Amino acid sequence: MRKLLFILFFICSYTMYSQSGNSDNIAKALKELDGYIEQKDHYVQLKEGRIASLNQSLLSQTDNRHKLEIYSSLFDEYKSYKYDSAYVYAHKCLDVATLIADPDKIMDAKGLIAFCYLSSGLFKEAYDIMSSIDVKNAPDKIKKDYYAQLARLYYDMADYTNGEPFSSQYVREGIQYCDSAITYLPIESPMMWSTVGLKRMQQRNYPAAIEAFQTLLHSPNIDDHTSAIATSSMGFMYGSMGDRQRGMFYLIQASIYDIKSATKEAVAMQNLANLLYEMGDVTRANRYVRIAMEDANFYNARHRKIQISAILPIIEKEHLQMVENQRNSLIVFASVVTLMFILVLVSTIIIYKQVKKLRRAKRTIQSQNKNLQSANSKLVEANEIKDEYVVQSLYGKSEYIDRLEILYRTINRKLKARQFDDINSYLKESDLKKERENMYSSFDQTFLRLFPDFIEEYNHLFRPEDVVAVDLNKGLTPELRIFALIRLGIHESERIAKFLDYSVNTINTYKTKVKNKSIVPNEQFEQKIMEIKTVRTTPQ
Repeated sequence: MRKLLFILFFICSYTMYSQSGNSDNIAKALKELDGYIEQKDHYVQLKEGRIASLNQSLLSQTDNRHKLEIYSSLFDEYKSYKYDSAYVYAHKCLDVATLIADPDKIMDAKGLIAFCYLSSGLFKEAYDIMSSIDVKNAPDKIKKDYYAQLARLYYDMADYTNGEPFSSQYVREGIQYCDSAITYLPIESPMMWSTVGLKRMQQRNYPAAIEAFQTLLHSPNIDDHTSAIATSSMGFMYGSMGDRQRGMFYLIQASIYDIKSATKEAVAMQNLANLLYEMGDVTRANRYVRIAMEDANFYNARHRKIQISAILPIIEKEHLQMVENQRNSLIVFASVVTLMFILVLVSTIIIYKQVKKLRRAKRTIQSQNKNLQSANSKLVEANEIKDEYVVQSLYGKSEYIDRLEILYRTINRKLKARQFDDINSYLKESDLKKERENMYSSFDQTFLRLFPDFIEEYNHLFRPEDVVAVDLNKGLTPELRIFALIRLGIHESERIAKFLDYSVNTINTYKTKVKNKSIVPNEQFEQKIMEIKTVRTTPQ
């Protein structure tokens, strides 16, 4: 019987490949997939409708066992669709199972929570909760689900780790749990073939694994999600064996099944994008890998996002390079056409004398451009020197005042210590207040020479009734000095406070008060200040 099935499998596989393995059929399959991608929202709405119906049935339900059944159904809808919601309903199942004190239901609910952890990449948490379940005296149904889930946990950890010696050890553990699960599964059942196929795939016995998945696909009444798992596994194995055509065909089918079942926690689209990239279809690969990332983000599958993030930049870079090459080709083509047009135009209309005039004009323009560039460079250099001079001058005077403060403190200490002979050298020091006033006056004059339109431009940022009137004989107001310092590139309140001899709170209060009066948004006010030019330029 097994040999007959094996022969039938290869006949069926050969027929399917002969019909769909060539490039034309792959193109048709990709077009079909694109059609399903356009209908993704439709299948999501169907799932949301089923979820809404189940939630509606909860409203009138009072029996805890019936509630548990509905919670379990809601979990089934969410488990491969949205992690957060699946996790909520798994815990609701556990709460109700604990309330009715049913040990089997409690184990079932813990298994659901472990499934959520596993699907979202929380492997340690999944392992911890699975370890807390004792299935020694549990029914066969719980045992088969328990061992099958442990097998998947170890296989996923092997894929995620992807390094020795851990991967091999995880695969061996997974195979053992597969064997344990198979002992409790009905012979020839879909779940048995799914588990057998998974085990053989991990053993790298790909032909035998494909045979098991083909048998699963021909089982009656299997759902789209199960079909997606089977075809995705077959696509991966064919690709690993070097048969990219069949690998792509089955990955396309798996992606379609994922869309029809509104599955967000899947790898088919990701693997398909990777295979398309290897085969040179960068544009489609870029589109599919982005869809895979959107699904992973929607489900919140952490390990899937990490896996996709490893290939997304590579595909995106290649796609951008391809677009850049196309753009360059278009530029070259346009340049050639333009040049030809100019040559024809010049050869038919322009006479020799006009050409000479154009050449003289061109030389004149180039000379003027060089002069302008030189002048601009000098202006930029001069502005940089002025800005640096202002900043250095400000900090020099600030440091000078700090030294005066130290000087006065020193004299005070010596007075207290009655060291009168040492004081004479300090008596000629200037008054601090006068020095600060001189420094601020010097700063105001220097700044207004560099920014003659500063006050005018500053006042443009306010309503007429809030315009600042400045007596230039008395210098800038504290608010104007604060924003003058900001225009020079000093944005830190601590540095401004130190220079102006205010507290940081006072500086912040001034800034907030001014911004609140302004006609521009607060967050844009300082940017407007930075846009004030050093000199007013006039068109040439």
